[in-house]
Parts: sequence; structure tokens; C-alpha cells
Amino acid sequence: MPTHRHLIAAVLALLACANQAAYADSETQSLEELRNTVINLLDALVRKGVMTREQAQAMVSDAQAKAEAAEKSRTQQETAEEKDAVRVPYVPQIVQDQISKQVESEIKPAVVQGVVEQAKAEKWGIPGAMPDWLSRVRAFGDISLRAQGDYFAQGNVQDYWFNYNAINSAGGFTKAGLAAYTNVTQDQERLRLRARFGLEGTVTSWLVGDIRISTGSPTNPVSQWQTLGTGGARYTIGLDQAYLRADIRNDQQFPWLTVTGGRMPDPFFTPTNLIYHQDLAFEGIASTYRLGIGDGSAAQSNVFATVGALPIEFISVMPSQNQWLLGGQLGFNWRGPAQQRLILAGAYYDFLHISGIRNSLTNPLGTTFYNFTTPPYIQFGNTYYDISDGADPTVNLFALAARFRLINGALRYELPVGSHLLAANWDWVRNVGYSVNDVLQRSGILQAKHNMGSQEELSFGNPVVAEPWHWRFLGGYRYLQRDAVMDGWTDSDFHLGGTNARGYYLAGELGVAPGAWVRLKYWASDVIDGPKYGEDTVQIDLNARF
Repeated sequence: MPTHRHLIAAVLALLACANQAAYADSETQSLEELRNTVINLLDALVRKGVMTREQAQAMVSDAQAKAEAAEKSRTQQETAEEKDAVRVPYVPQIVQDQISKQVESEIKPAVVQGVVEQAKAEKWGIPGAMPDWLSRVRAFGDISLRAQGDYFAQGNVQDYWFNYNAINSAGGFTKAGLAAYTNVTQDQERLRLRARFGLEGTVTSWLVGDIRISTGSPTNPVSQWQTLGTGGARYTIGLDQAYLRADIRNDQQFPWLTVTGGRMPDPFFTPTNLIYHQDLAFEGIASTYRLGIGDGSAAQSNVFATVGALPIEFISVMPSQNQWLLGGQLGFNWRGPAQQRLILAGAYYDFLHISGIRNSLTNPLGTTFYNFTTPPYIQFGNTYYDISDGADPTVNLFALAARFRLINGALRYELPVGSHLLAANWDWVRNVGYSVNDVLQRSGILQAKHNMGSQEELSFGNPVVAEPWHWRFLGGYRYLQRDAVMDGWTDSDFHLGGTNARGYYLAGELGVAPGAWVRLKYWASDVIDGPKYGEDTVQIDLNARF
């Protein structure tokens, strides 16, 4: 009968629920309550005669057998699934929050950095139509602000030291006025600025081009600094560098040959500013050949030889008097254990047609024909003589009295100390082209030979000060006689630039931000030959590189 079938179905459903509930979550089901309910229901059905007690017992036994079979199957399945599972105990919410924050702080920056680097490498978001050459060009630049104080010693002799650059620019002593003499008594303080911007382009895997512009006077080859206080006039910007450089490498990427042409940085190994100022640009062509010694890697030790043909000034009226610098250098670049490094080199520099030629009233080519022999820029120290014809006493023009043929020895040693670097530089020079008789014959000036110089420097700190709290200290001593080198090409800061000076200098650098650092430098110097002329300079620079 229907009622009987419905009741049987209900009992079976309750039995199934009872057996499944035995394995359910104890927090959501009460196995005991459900079990009692099913027993009471079956008893009631037996009492009312709906089923016999034997039928009820059979139903319970059948339901239990099915439940046991289902449980056995479920247990076997869970065992197989969880064989290699990792059991994680219950973790309180506060601990979960701490772990989440820690993972986020440690993993997120790395993930973001990885994504950023991948985006840069794969150029995400850059249209495919972008010119290919743009990906091979790198922009770079720097800006520096300087506060400088020049302080002169008590007892300096004024109106003795000629300012030959000012005299030649004006055309004579009288015309130059007060500027005819170098100021050696009036202290001065000034603010200065240097700005540079350049582009480096990779033409091929072995050819690179570089273009750079900078501030500075177009007639001063050794300083790019602009003194503030121009009355609102715009600064002069000039082409400072423009060159092509070819690096020929072997299969191990060792650069066995480098050839550079154009307006370039110093192609020779010069560890200090003794001969050439670091901002001096060279024009012409230079090449360096390297013979590898070591493991064959790109950074192996090597013997190198550099030669350069570098025009100084082209003389259109008399090409045979074109001024050239012909240089050759032979050196050894040693890379030792613990990342030590030693560079030792010897060089010879010959400045052709650099000394002056006196004008003559009888010269058929004109009384000012040899004006081209005056140097384009003069600082302080060299021996000069008047090459004007003498017809007009208000006209004066000064040129170099000596020849310049330099032999140079240079050394740099580097020793890493943890994350810092200890470095020592040594530079020595002798002008073997200087002759007392030659100077006397040319200029009528008789003086002792002052043709030697040297500079020693020691530094310690971070190799490159480019991050916050990076630092470096250095100190050195400089001794440079009157005609040891060309004064127009040497350091423009020590003793306010030039030769015939000796003294020491100290400097410290400190990083203040990524790509930004401050530098404090102090020079104390005096002349070697002549009346007293002592001078101290203090510079405070804020530099930013991008």
C-alpha cells in the first residue's frame, strides 16, 4: 500500500542520513540525536504493525552494510589523494596576517622589479613602428653647482705676475689696463655652474658614436664651469665631444684594438691632472692595441700600446706650421688576485710648432704674419716672450718661449678592501724639449731650467659615489715647475690653474641620493719660482648625474 511504501522510503532515508552523519563534521551534526530518532521511528512502525521486527532489523543491517562499504571506498580514495599532501595545522588569524605582510614585503619588490626589468627588456607599450635606432641610443648628462672661495696669502707681491691671456686678448699691456696683472691679493668668492648633456649611440656591435655638449667659455679648453652673474645673459653652450670609437674584440670579447676619431676624451692613460686636465678634449685620431696575458677573458691582464695624431691648430696661411700633438704610450695593465689592479705606463708627447716666432718689420709677408704662433689659451706659469714687431710700444703679443717634448711615467694601483677601494696614483713628467740656449736665442730670456713635475695621490672609499651614504676621501701633493708642461692644458683648479706651483690638496665625497653627491675640496699652494704668491682654494660642489 502507498502509505507503507512511503514510510519504508522515509526510514531508509533516515538510516542513510544516520550512517553518513557518523562521519560528518561534529560541529554541524549530532550523531547521537539522529541515531535515537531513527530507533524510535522504527519501534513505532513495529508497534503499529506496519512492519515486523525482523523486517526492521533487516533494514538496519542493510543500511549499515552499505554505509560501511561507502566509508571504506571513501577512505581508500582519501588515502590515495593525500599520499603526498602537506598537513597544515590550524593557524590563528593574527599569525596569518603577520605572515601575509611579511611575504608581501619580501616578495612584492622582487616581483615588481622583475616585471619592470622584463618590461624594459621587451619594451612593453612601445609601438612596433618605433625606429630601430632609438633603442640603440642612450642619453646621459650631469649638472653641478659650486660655491668657490679663492683666498690669497699675506705678503703676496701684486703687479708682478702678468696675465698673458688678458694682454693678448686686449692687444697689449696698456690696452689690457688693470687686467694686465694677475690678481694675487684680493680674495674672491663666487658661485659656478657646469651642465653637460650627451647621446651615445651603438651603430653596430663594434662601433659606437658619442656626442656631448657643455657649458663653459669657447676659448677655455680645460674648464666647463660658468661663473654665475652674467647680468641675465644666456650661457654659452658648445660641442664638447663628438667622436666614433671602434672596439675590435676576439671570440672571448677581449678588446684587442680600439680606434677613436673626432673630438674625444683623453686617449692616453693619465691618472692625474698633471699634464692634461680631465675636462680637456683631444681632436684627431688615436688607437690602442692590447696583447692579452692571462686566462683569455675580456678582463684579462694585457700589455697595451697607444698612439695618437692630434691636431692642435690648423694654420691656413702656413700649413707647414700646423700645430700637432704626436703621442705614444706603452703600458702594462695587470689584474691580480683579490681583484687587485696595477697600471704602469710610459709615454712620449711631442708638441710640434708650438713655440712662438717673433714678427719682423722686414718680413715681406707682413709685420703680423707670425701672430698665429701665439697659444689660443694661457693660464699661468710658462715662460712667454713678446713676438710683436716692436714698432708700436702699445702693442704686445706673447707666445711660448720653450719647446715641449714630454716624457711621462704614470702608475695606478687598486686594492679592494671589502666594499671599498684603496687607490694610489703617481704621475711624473719631464720636458726634454726644453733648452736654456734655445729659449735664450728665441726670446732673449736667460733663466734656469725648470722642466720637471710630479703628482702623488691616495684615495679610499667607495669606488663610485653614486648612492646615499657612499663616501670617498683623497689627498695628494703636486709639484710642477714652470715649463714642465703646457700651462694651458693642465689643471685649472690647483693654484687657480697652470704651472710653477707646489702644494697639497684634500677632498671628501658623500652620496646624498641615488645619482647625487656632495664634494668638499681644499687646495693649499705656492709658487716655486719668483716672488711670493700663495693661494688657498675651497670648493663645495653639489653634483647630480642622470
